[in-house]
Amino acid sequence: MDGFSTAFSEITLVLFTTLAPSGAVAYLLMNLPVLFGRVDGTLRQRLDRLSCLPLAITMVGLIASATHLGNPSNALYVFTGVGRSPLSTEVFCAVIFLALAGMYWLYSFALAPRRGLQRVLLVAIDGAAVVFVIATAFAYSVDTIPVWNLSLAPVSLLLNALVGGPLLALSGFAGVGYRPWTRPLVALSGAALMANVAVYGCLGTQLAVMANEMVRATDLVAGFPAYVSVFALLAGVGIVIAWRSRGCEGRSLVVRLAVATACALAGIFLMRFTFYMAHFTVGLGV
Repeated sequence: MDGFSTAFSEITLVLFTTLAPSGAVAYLLMNLPVLFGRVDGTLRQRLDRLSCLPLAITMVGLIASATHLGNPSNALYVFTGVGRSPLSTEVFCAVIFLALAGMYWLYSFALAPRRGLQRVLLVAIDGAAVVFVIATAFAYSVDTIPVWNLSLAPVSLLLNALVGGPLLALSGFAGVGYRPWTRPLVALSGAALMANVAVYGCLGTQLAVMANEMVRATDLVAGFPAYVSVFALLAGVGIVIAWRSRGCEGRSLVVRLAVATACALAGIFLMRFTFYMAHFTVGLGV
């Protein structure tokens, strides 16, 4: 099996690791104005309720990954490996994050929600989001898969989340007509992109010397530098669009930021695809 076929067979996991971490980071960023009391009244309610946007994106990724269970009834067995299996821990953290966030979202429709309770819930949700992203980053560190077990592999996923998450958060803010921290969030995404390109450059040099008895990593991911270049181009275009949208208002702003987010996520998807393309085991296996 070649690298492309391997990655295509894992396309739902590619989708999950593209969407879910960025969605979790976006949710965390979107609730900060509420958590620190920077918004009130109708705007606060609209932010609370539009938090369903990053949650929905995270949920799409999680549902896609569930296809690997084969039979839905196998979902019960996933939780028996929490703490022992990195993949079980990842799913468990995702469920906790989404459950807490879903409870908060439903509570936001109460006639008179208690501010103190909402802030406590937001602190818990933000903590769960951070743990979930970290668990996802390290879920694929497997001793028998050399490329996945590289120390920089989880770093690349964390940086992916910091590239896509801020842009998705800006899209959500635009949807409610609120524009906080536009420059810092675009700058965060840009800095994460530059760091991520550097990390992928280092990973590329490591791929060049990795092989087992049957295949070389560079044969599985032929043209890895080209993939990194396309990733940098797509995410860079998204960041530039977000930066240049500062003078826009209304629907134009929402559309521009949605396009910017889509460009960044497309680039992240490409690099997650190469992650699964590079799959091979120690010994005699791909």
